[in-house]
Amino acid sequence: MSLKSPCAEDLRKVHAEITQIVNQRFLITTFAITVFGLIVAWLIPKNTPPVGSDLGLFTFAGSILLILLLLGLYWYSHSLKGMLRIFTSYLLVTEASAWEYDWERYRRTKYFGFTKAQTSIFLLLGILATSFPCFLAGVYSLNLRPQIGLWVDIGVGIIYFVLVLGMGFLGFLNPEPKAKEKWEKLRKEEGAIE
Repeated sequence: MSLKSPCAEDLRKVHAEITQIVNQRFLITTFAITVFGLIVAWLIPKNTPPVGSDLGLFTFAGSILLILLLLGLYWYSHSLKGMLRIFTSYLLVTEASAWEYDWERYRRTKYFGFTKAQTSIFLLLGILATSFPCFLAGVYSLNLRPQIGLWVDIGVGIIYFVLVLGMGFLGFLNPEPKAKEKWEKLRKEEGAIE
């Protein structure tokens, strides 16, 4: 069965879904900042530790947990972007929106839009989360021990940075071409749009 032209009610539903997904992605970014603040506050020692003592595994574990939570939130936002592209690609393929056609073309140019702004915030939060144990050690004059905690924290931070940078700025796992390709395939299966 070929794709059918969307009616006015279909377009209203699709646009409502798009608006909802964009809002959810904004809320995820806001939630990530909140989670960052809560976990950092949780990791700050309540009493001043003795100078020269070890930072301890708890702080490294908290930093790693924070990085993993941020990665999960970013991945969820990226998945929502995939859903968003399913809807916007449908509007493109059915030729139901001149805006989506122009917006797709504009996205191919260099611009700093929502995904890149969101990615920048997540990159900053990831850098701060990874370096937080070093910051605490510097403020309280503590030793960065156990060393395994430091190296795991740095390793997880690097993986986080590469994944978020790749998805947000370099097009890793870009959902748009696949979504458009699937709609095009459906459109061509039985001819033109009815």
